[in-house]
Amino acid sequence: MKKWISFIVLFFGLASFSFAQRFCYVDSQYILENLPEYTSSQSRLKSQTESWQKEIEQRKENLTKLQAEFEAEKILLTAEQVKEQEKKIADEVQALKLLQDRRYGPTGDLVNLRRLMVKPLQDQIYNATKEVADKRGYSFVFDKGSDLIMIYTDPKFDISREVLQTLRPELKEQKGNSKSNSSNKNNRNTSNKTRK
Repeated sequence: MKKWISFIVLFFGLASFSFAQRFCYVDSQYILENLPEYTSSQSRLKSQTESWQKEIEQRKENLTKLQAEFEAEKILLTAEQVKEQEKKIADEVQALKLLQDRRYGPTGDLVNLRRLMVKPLQDQIYNATKEVADKRGYSFVFDKGSDLIMIYTDPKFDISREVLQTLRPELKEQKGNSKSNSSNKNNRNTSNKTRK
């Protein structure tokens, strides 16, 4: 009997503890887009990617030119010279594949550069989110900007603006209400359409 009583007390204690948990969410994409560092890192990333793409295009043009020259001269070459030229072309093809993989592969320069530029910003967002969540007493914070599917979100649980203001207090006056203003405009437009 004592076991049942202790089980019931434990069950209700855990149930009341779980009901006391508070939840909220942030939109990390909204926060990132409003950080000047993110905008500058994106333009730097775009510039670097264009530079790498030009490098690859130049290598492709050189390879195409080498293949065309080989096809034009193939009749005049000895068997040994043909083998040398074919090996040279095969080496160029391999070098081009290695360059593409080094730049854009799963562990390539693009992935590493993105990680290097965005990781510090993500860490700042995490720390600011934790600060706001601790201050407001939230136990769980979901990210609306991630792969997590959120079918419906109540704006009163969105702490994105507060996190952004924690990160950049100087943006408080400039962009502090831009998210709520845009959602209010959407709500007004929707209500105007339903009236018509």
